[in-house]
This record gives sequence, C-alpha cells and structure tokens, in this order.
Amino acid sequence: MSHPVSYYKDTVFMEVTMTATTLVNFRLDQETKRSMEGICRDLGMSMTTAFTLFAKKVDRERRIPFDVSLDGTAAPAAGQPVTIAANHADPAVIVEDVVRIFGEGAAERRALDGASLTVRRGEFVAIMGASGSGKSTLLHILGGVDAATSGRVVVDGMDLSTLGSDALALYRRHTVGLVYQFHNLVPFLSARDNIELPVRFDGSRPDSATVSELLELLDIADCEKSMPSELSGGQQQRVAIARALVSRPAVVLADEPTGSLDRANGEKVVELLGRAREHFGTTIVLVTHDEDVAHAADRIVRISDGRVINEEE
Repeated sequence: MSHPVSYYKDTVFMEVTMTATTLVNFRLDQETKRSMEGICRDLGMSMTTAFTLFAKKVDRERRIPFDVSLDGTAAPAAGQPVTIAANHADPAVIVEDVVRIFGEGAAERRALDGASLTVRRGEFVAIMGASGSGKSTLLHILGGVDAATSGRVVVDGMDLSTLGSDALALYRRHTVGLVYQFHNLVPFLSARDNIELPVRFDGSRPDSATVSELLELLDIADCEKSMPSELSGGQQQRVAIARALVSRPAVVLADEPTGSLDRANGEKVVELLGRAREHFGTTIVLVTHDEDVAHAADRIVRISDGRVINEEE
C-alpha cells in the first residue's frame, strides 16, 4: 500500500476533465497546495477531488453545469449522503497485536511491534510516548490513512483490513474525524465553509442547524464568516475540530492538536474536545507530548518502541 500523502503529492497536477478544475489547480500557490494535501488527508479525498470541489464553486458562479465523481465512484445526488454500514457494538476501538513495518531488509523499521489497545465507546484516551515510539503511526492506522502490516484493527465494529479502497474512503468521511497539529483550513473559504467541507464532499447540503450548533459549542459563532487569516491559532483549531465533528463521526482522532498553540489556547482546545465528547458521545483518541493535556483524558496510554507499555486511569 503506497503512503497516501505521497500519492497526493504525486497527483497534484493529475489531468482532469473540467477546464475550471485545471484553472484552479494551476493558480494555487505552493503554500495553498500544501494546505490542500493536509485537507485531503483529513477528509480521505484525493487532490483531484479537492480541486473539483473548488472548481465546482467557480463553475456554479459561472452557471456552468458540473458533474464529478468522488474518488472514482459516482457522485451522489444532492441531499443524499453516502453512508457506510457500521456495527455499533462496544468497544469503539480494538487494536490487537498490530505490527507496522516500514522498509525492507537492513532498512526495515518496526514502527509498531505488537501493539494492543481497547477504547470504550465515549471514552477520552490520550496516547503518550517519545518521538518515534509509534503513537502517530497507530493513529494513522486507526484513521484509515495507513494500514497495519499484521494484526487486527476494528473501529466502530468494522475490521479495517476487510475494507476496500471505496469503503475506506467512506470510513474516513463518516466513521472517523481527524484533527492535526496544523489546522489545514482552506485559506480562501470562511470558517463556516471550512466546517461544511466534509458534507459538501459527499454532494450533500450541510445541515445549517448542525453547523450552527458546532459553532456555538466551540465558541466560534462570532467568527463564522471570517477567513482563516483573520482567526487566531486557537480559533483555527476550533474550526478544524468542528470540521472533524460535522459528520458526527463515532471516533475523533487528534494528533498533537495543541502542539502549535500557546498553553492557554491549548487548554481551551482540550476543554472543547471534552465538551464535544459529552455533547455528542464521541470517542476521542488523542496523541500528545504534553502531560497536562494527557491528564485531561479519562485514561493515558503510554507507548514505547511500538508497544503499549502502560495504561493509567
């Protein structure tokens, strides 16, 4: 399985059929393209699909008919979101003897080496470990953006090893929400439009009440029309969290979400993640280096050399 981020980089200039898409593609500067790669990773989309979304906006303004397929599948009719069947039996996350190997022969490196973990539905778990311990690799596997070499990973009742590429794309859009250290917001869309992106990717109309509820819950209702450049780092991260929650995922995966924030904003973000967990019943798995952030969780899981070595309630 090729690494998805590398795949997106390789397909930045992939040929597309719509003229407007091509124009959007070539007009984006390098900084925006890097942001787009992060957005695609968050939403489980290819770069081409992302460009078609923005081209669709351009075409709509020009009143040009536009029809696009998402990740090679037929685009759903407006108002009819794509769904994926899920087993809602507890627990939310099961990781059994997972191994992830990068490289071969003398260059082989075991990022995970028999890691096992169970997360209860609605639980807030913090994962800690030194750099290179395997914590982010584990999160990427749970997010469906990487795959285990061996072992079993079950999220919301779905065994990820049994999902094909289309099912994995749906899984990333609906079952998990991803939050990263860097916010990966589209720089030329408002806060509200950024939050609505996952829904629009499905060809559906965002539920205004749901988006407004998230804006209020995360204390960003007063800046819904603001562009990312007009927001503080803490506000941008709250927008990213709202975007991760807008599809009501079973699990939110947060990789160092406070890493680029000062302490006050970091504490606020963790508080708001907890608030969202209580409000929606969402399971949260958070990777952090910060002991204070970790102690806000229900349980701390420590990883070393690719193995879970300790768990603290």
